Amino acid sequence: MERRIDVHPLNIKNQVRKIETKTMYPVGLYASYLINNVNVCRGYEKISALVMVHTAIEHFFRRKEMRRTWLNTTHYSPKHLKVIFLVGTTENKTMQEKLRNESNVFHDIIQGDFVDTYRNLTNKGVMGYRWIAENCMNAEIIVKIDDDSFINFFKFFEDYSFLVRRNRYVFCNKVHQDTMLIIRDKTSKWYVSDQFYKGRSVYPHTYCSGFVVFISTDLIPALYQVVFTAPFFWVDDFYLFGLLPSRLGYVRHGSFAKNLTFTHEEALKCYQTYKRKCKFLVMEARDEHIDDMWKAVVADRYQSVYGNYYMNITY
Repeated sequence: MERRIDVHPLNIKNQVRKIETKTMYPVGLYASYLINNVNVCRGYEKISALVMVHTAIEHFFRRKEMRRTWLNTTHYSPKHLKVIFLVGTTENKTMQEKLRNESNVFHDIIQGDFVDTYRNLTNKGVMGYRWIAENCMNAEIIVKIDDDSFINFFKFFEDYSFLVRRNRYVFCNKVHQDTMLIIRDKTSKWYVSDQFYKGRSVYPHTYCSGFVVFISTDLIPALYQVVFTAPFFWVDDFYLFGLLPSRLGYVRHGSFAKNLTFTHEEALKCYQTYKRKCKFLVMEARDEHIDDMWKAVVADRYQSVYGNYYMNITY
């Protein structure tokens, strides 16, 4: 039986200094949590993986389906999988009340004091780094995901266990230094003004497509601390997984590009054809497609009376 202990939060506030930013989207480095579930990781000596989900408040059905299927923490016993959903604020009082009710039931919502918009995703990511540093440093690995992603955690625990033994490591769909264009077209969703990286046409650091990113836990407090000195940038993938690691130095980026698909149709066909031998670890699935993908992933796995599926894992 696994020994359980109390995990005390890091005292981040004592290390905070006030900074000023010229951007209209300031990072809430030490703003209050509007909803905070601090006990997600407490009581365990070790969490096998903490999944940090960037989600929109209105995606109630999507979160429900994720919890019911591949983010159901009982499916992976004896591994301990924990989940938090990160959101910002809304002016819709009905939606806010519905979110609070959801939190009261599932105890996995973390809400920060910033508006939940696309250009505030950096704020959401920084809040996640902060929350983990304060509350979940007993996780063996951190997994940041968007809420339209799907990970085969059976495959992860069986074939990718080497990741938990690596330090200062990020495993993702890697974007190499000086290869991705900085979008200067003002009509684009991804427009970046000349205020940022003036004179440059490409991003200067290796970073990750933020769809799914595996991060070694030892990096989290360091990445959070770098925020206090790194200039804010609204493109969250580059800021969270490129700019901040570049400030630390000696951070390695590995790639799972060969084991990724952005279409659920391709993933579904692969699992229906090859079962657990399908190569995809990370895929796209949202709303009604989540159940289809889950059924395909578990089709050739045996389930116990306790709800968990048997895995071929080593200790």
